[in-house]
Amino acid sequence: MASYAVNAGEIAAHDKTLTAATVDTVTLTDAFGAVEVLTDGASAVYVSVDGSTPTVSGAKTYRIPASGTQVRTIALGDGPVSGALIKLISTGTPTYSVTGLRNRTVVVG
Repeated sequence: MASYAVNAGEIAAHDKTLTAATVDTVTLTDAFGAVEVLTDGASAVYVSVDGSTPTVSGAKTYRIPASGTQVRTIALGDGPVSGALIKLISTGTPTYSVTGLRNRTVVVG
């Protein structure tokens, strides 16, 4: 399990590689309203944004499918959230980036 901190004044953790069946955690220190998760599409990635532990194909995770470069924008709640824990898991070893977005309206559904 790898952990990365996006410290005050920073916005992203870039070019991280998941280890198969192992959760990575990205902690966003500053307040963000949403996150953008980019993957290389080598395999599907499952994401939680509420600090819970994601599972592969889990019903409480956001799925980013395998199939070329993929980007998914996920709201963190009703307003900016400080200290958000973004957790990711996959059955493969895709490369990903997590970017915090400020003042962004996201349609969830």
